Amino acid sequence: MPMLMLKCKNCGEVFPGVYIPEDTKKDSKSDSNSITSHICSRGHKNDYSSVDYMDWSGPETF
Repeated sequence: MPMLMLKCKNCGEVFPGVYIPEDTKKDSKSDSNSITSHICSRGHKNDYSSVDYMDWSGPETF
């Protein structure tokens, strides 16, 4: 499973995003444009869409 991260739009802090499997959102017509609100550890609350998520899982090392 990928480790999806977000970068705060205010301070640039990188923090873990909440992973929501695609098949749970199939009922919505605006899947690609769905927006989720997240708060970084410094208290900045921003709205993020699917394009804001970064996969930082990298290659397996074990």
